[in-house]
Amino acid sequence: MSSIHNIDLNLIRVFNALMEERNVTKAGERLNLTQSAVSHALGKLRQALSDELFVRGPQGMHPTPRAEELSQPLRAALADISAALSPVQFDPATADMSFVVATSDFYIGTLFPAVMARLEREAPGVRLWLRLFNDLNLVEELDRGTLHLVVGAFGRVPSRFRREPLVSVDSVWIMREGHPASSAALTIETLGHYPHIDVLLSGRAAMEAAGMQEQEGLERAFVTSNPPFLEGLLRDAGLSRRIGATVSLILAVPPLVASTDMIALVPRSVAETYKDTYGLVLHEAPYPLPATQINMLSHNTFGAHPAVAWLRSILREAIKTS
Repeated sequence: MSSIHNIDLNLIRVFNALMEERNVTKAGERLNLTQSAVSHALGKLRQALSDELFVRGPQGMHPTPRAEELSQPLRAALADISAALSPVQFDPATADMSFVVATSDFYIGTLFPAVMARLEREAPGVRLWLRLFNDLNLVEELDRGTLHLVVGAFGRVPSRFRREPLVSVDSVWIMREGHPASSAALTIETLGHYPHIDVLLSGRAAMEAAGMQEQEGLERAFVTSNPPFLEGLLRDAGLSRRIGATVSLILAVPPLVASTDMIALVPRSVAETYKDTYGLVLHEAPYPLPATQINMLSHNTFGAHPAVAWLRSILREAIKTS
């Protein structure tokens, strides 16, 4: 029979580390404990909860159904306790901690240089792990607390996540200097004549007709040069789109465009940043092209921590100067 009297906070910390690392040695390194100490703590947890919790497999430690069931409640409970015991004020100058942020290479290359420069000046002990969110399960990682923030374009968002507008992004078509169509205004006929570079931020994105991928109640938009109305305009003109290349990194597009006759639709800030480096010509789309709203997402529980609130403020301010 399990009892709360047999479980202390250190055992919960070990449980959470094992859920994330799936490896006794790595969990120990994360908690600054020896492997034997982690194994001993796991033994106590097994006895207290009357369950194996983790079983060994070829790929590491696998959680049992009971462990999966406990994972989110225990993580949330530990986060609440940590927030309650933390100082009301967060001091970035003396903080020694890491943040994990999921985003696209577009923002890593255009937004986060300003963020990192700010951290270097004001919070030298704060570290960022910037993860590409291409094929991450964002819902699972936000729920587990392994992601502090996500920066991207979203449709429907579960109520347990905080959505904060960050910036509206508009896009332009790019081609190389000296391209046969570079000196004239861009037309639908030009878009139908030259091959395109598509940007798809997930292998599944091509399956999504509306440019949205739904994942456990979270709708995530994908940057792509294939809006449905463009396909319709090309069909009306008796044309079709030719795909010359498909890439999963936005920042791979400028060098590809610079060395070919392919054209591509990219965020304006990417085009402006790299136009001189790669010799690019920018063209406005010859059709209505709405801006994309970019948001920050954080979990209502973990995101309430003063440190995460501070990081959100840093991103808000950095976007004004990027």
